[in-house]
Amino acid sequence: MPVYLITATDTRGKRDTHRVKAESAREACNELEEQGFVDITLHSDDAFAAATNLFPENKDVEEHLTAEDLVKMQYLSDFQQLLFTLRRAYWQSAWFYLLVIGVFAYRWYYKLGWFANPDDLDPIDIGVVVVMLWPLAISLWFTYLSPARKYKRLMQAFAWGHWDEVIDLCPTLVGKVPDYELACRHGVALAAQGEFDEGMKLVKPFEKDPDVPRWMYLGRLSELYEVVKDREQVIECHRLAYEAAPENPTAQLDYAYALLKYEENIPLAEQLMADAEQEQLSELLKFLLPYFKGILALHQGRSGDAVKLFHECQENLLPIAHSEPMLQLIVDYNRAYLAIALAEQGDAREAETLYDLVEPRLQALDSTLLMDRYAAAIRI
Repeated sequence: MPVYLITATDTRGKRDTHRVKAESAREACNELEEQGFVDITLHSDDAFAAATNLFPENKDVEEHLTAEDLVKMQYLSDFQQLLFTLRRAYWQSAWFYLLVIGVFAYRWYYKLGWFANPDDLDPIDIGVVVVMLWPLAISLWFTYLSPARKYKRLMQAFAWGHWDEVIDLCPTLVGKVPDYELACRHGVALAAQGEFDEGMKLVKPFEKDPDVPRWMYLGRLSELYEVVKDREQVIECHRLAYEAAPENPTAQLDYAYALLKYEENIPLAEQLMADAEQEQLSELLKFLLPYFKGILALHQGRSGDAVKLFHECQENLLPIAHSEPMLQLIVDYNRAYLAIALAEQGDAREAETLYDLVEPRLQALDSTLLMDRYAAAIRI
């Protein structure tokens, strides 16, 4: 069952972060409300919970990391991740390491072993050094050499349209990343390189997988159609995903975003966004909402409002996007739309500055809709 990370205040006024197992974010939040919790903050939405539920259960994570720890780790940079892991490693065995430090101090005070003769490094000295540095070695491996690091490389390549690299990396992560996740990434890369049928063969088997929610399957399927510019099928996938989970804010906003990107049925997109706001939104969805609203304002001819909303989204995402390739992608899309809004307002200089930042990614991903829209706006 999916696990949601939620911070809430109990009846005694104590605020804490919890792991809540539930079928949906709404059910998880309702469960806490029924227990008397208030001021509820949802950290993981349905998409995040469904995706992490595909990974095998890890008892070590539950034993050694609290729900609060997991929330803190979501958007850490690599160096911050290293420091966090290192601090946790030493803190959890604090008494043991104090004892080791005591041994070290004792040998230094009485000039034993290496302290008596630098050329005489006996087994005790070696043991003390190894024990003290072991958490550092493990933390360095986890941060820079583990499968999680390789998966981040995969996502970085995916977010930049480096399809050859995606195809090369996917086989190296088999058994370390859920098969569904790898199939979707690999399938999109193949479709982008003209092998749509081969990509579909990788994704299609998961259509009836009981562990993969139908709305999530359809949302990911839309990515195959998106890279081959089949706008009708992209929208259809999101429509079906929404019908499969009409009260799921992720499905609602994904459907709205598809309509907004392709400028189809803007009133429906606006209604979907309004409906989503009535649901319990995760922190990330709240951060993204100004982005969707900005695109809506742009389509409605309210470029001034769009500029404000895109700036708000940028302020929300920049502090957390540095470690997340897909959030970096949204940041660049947000900047592209902001450049369009500025160009429509007549601020060509700032528009060009922003567009120059994101043009390499737009070209790499062949984002013709955005590039054409900007070209038209800058000529006004």
